[in-house]
Amino acid sequence: MIGDNKTLAISFSCQGESHKVTNKVCQDYSLTSSNDSCTIAIVCDGHGGERYFRSDVGSKYAAEVTLESISQFVANVDENLFVNRPYTAIGPTNTIDDTQQLSDIDSAFRRLFSSIIYKWNERIEEHAKANGLTDWEKENVPLKYLDEFTAATSLEKHYGCTLMVYVQTPKYWFAFHLGDGKCISFQKVPIWKEPIPWDDNCFLTQTTSLCDYSVIDEFRYCYEGDGHFPIAIFLGSDGLDDSFGESDDLANYYIHFLKILAKDGIEAMEKSFEENLPELSKNHSKDDMSVACVFNLKEVKDNINLFVGYQLDLVKEKLSALEKRIETLTIKRDSFIEQLDKHSQIEYNYALKDIEKAQLEREDLVRKNDKLAAELSAITVSIVDKNDENNEDEHVIKDAGNTESTKQINDDISVDEDEKQDKVKKKAISIVALAVLLLLLITILVKKTDMQKNRTCDSFDTEQIIGDSLNVDSDSTGVFQGLKGEKN
Repeated sequence: MIGDNKTLAISFSCQGESHKVTNKVCQDYSLTSSNDSCTIAIVCDGHGGERYFRSDVGSKYAAEVTLESISQFVANVDENLFVNRPYTAIGPTNTIDDTQQLSDIDSAFRRLFSSIIYKWNERIEEHAKANGLTDWEKENVPLKYLDEFTAATSLEKHYGCTLMVYVQTPKYWFAFHLGDGKCISFQKVPIWKEPIPWDDNCFLTQTTSLCDYSVIDEFRYCYEGDGHFPIAIFLGSDGLDDSFGESDDLANYYIHFLKILAKDGIEAMEKSFEENLPELSKNHSKDDMSVACVFNLKEVKDNINLFVGYQLDLVKEKLSALEKRIETLTIKRDSFIEQLDKHSQIEYNYALKDIEKAQLEREDLVRKNDKLAAELSAITVSIVDKNDENNEDEHVIKDAGNTESTKQINDDISVDEDEKQDKVKKKAISIVALAVLLLLLITILVKKTDMQKNRTCDSFDTEQIIGDSLNVDSDSTGVFQGLKGEKN
């Protein structure tokens, strides 16, 4: 297939659900460029507060001037600065002692960042002069910010945005970041990581920005020139990572796109972005969404079994944790058998309900486990068939992931799951039988109690308590969690 062994890039941005409701434009902007000498991916997120009423323009200009500056940087920089350099990550430069001498490569990055800042400020000043306040801005923006804009005292604030970039050449790669959002790279070991250092100043609604006074000192970056390149790398605005509680869930989400890419190609992954990101915004963060992905299609196809294996391991970890939870809940349930006072019976019903929900959750994880195991097995078989057909050498077979060992692992997984499911079925039957017996016992004892009290007090309404317990939400956590408000 054309382009299989080339580094390529695609991107997509969409309006957030909350912006649709308030008729606010998408303030994100994403941009990619790819040729034989360089591949570039850029994601910018315009700030959402009232002061930043032109951040959609600011994010567009930031992406455009960054593309221009990087193209000039790659064309003119001495590539020997990067060649043979191991992976190196640098946090915000405001953490560097002023007296510390910057290396040649750090100085080169600082010149690149200065170029971007200068060009961005130049562009927004030109825009402000050519475009006076609109009717919408006069009606919707607080007067103090309109006065500030008219006086041109802090123009950069009205255009404020974040900036995230990944660049790859045939001999080296680098990435840099200003603000929030997440950059996640995929490789063989570890399966995924965040290569760019995080900045603790980006917290909740706070973020660093191109419009900051000391912006030159807030860039953080990383680079590598020793021949190691990511298989794929994703840049996502904070609308994406705010939809997930943990970065491993975000990485898992991106793997779904890589599986589509490996199976159905680039256009299918682009279509999946267009379909899934608006839905993710609607159901979770409500924010604008932007994603850019740089990848080598051949490498993705050759290593997709590693990513599916990672997903399988995640499901197994959750399954194991759930097994322990079911065991704990079962012990809790059994502790109420000898205590039939009103409070204990309520707790007993809660325990029964928790066990039921945990078992349903377990069934879902078992299905996911089986599906991923089948995917991994199919990939392994495909690799074996391909090797047989092409009569590959021994070192190629080894690169394919030691298919015989993988097949044996899958067989072991399948046998393990069958045994686990048999045990669970038996355990479920026992639990149901015990529950029926206990409810019968409760009914008998309640009737006995009523008779002893000569019906002078209200009888204990077991059915009502069971009904009440059904309406009580138990602790449950989903894959998606953690909504964050717009930046001020």
